[in-house]
Amino acid sequence: MNLTFELLTSIIITIIGIYLFQKIQYDYRLVNIFKKYPLPTLIKSGGIIDLDKLYIFVQNFRYRVNAKGAVQYTVDGNIVKILAGPGELEIVFEAWGFLDFYKIHRSIKVVE
Repeated sequence: MNLTFELLTSIIITIIGIYLFQKIQYDYRLVNIFKKYPLPTLIKSGGIIDLDKLYIFVQNFRYRVNAKGAVQYTVDGNIVKILAGPGELEIVFEAWGFLDFYKIHRSIKVVE
């Protein structure tokens, strides 16, 4: 009887461990996708930033675009168009993982 109880508790602990490992792995992959998505580090005025292909990897996320400096931009769908001005664009990706809410900040320098 004692051996059966130990076996059952070991199986339950193993199942919970595997479940948590999968959830942590999903969150790690989610953050890695946002950090490694190919965005330019330097862009000229009149350029575009395409975020449409990111929806292939992650479906449920939001993004915000913040301008630092004299940057003028428009967001049309999932495409950010740089109209004019030097400065810096900051794109903030927001997504819920299984364990937490994640915000990833990416900066892009805009030159004339």
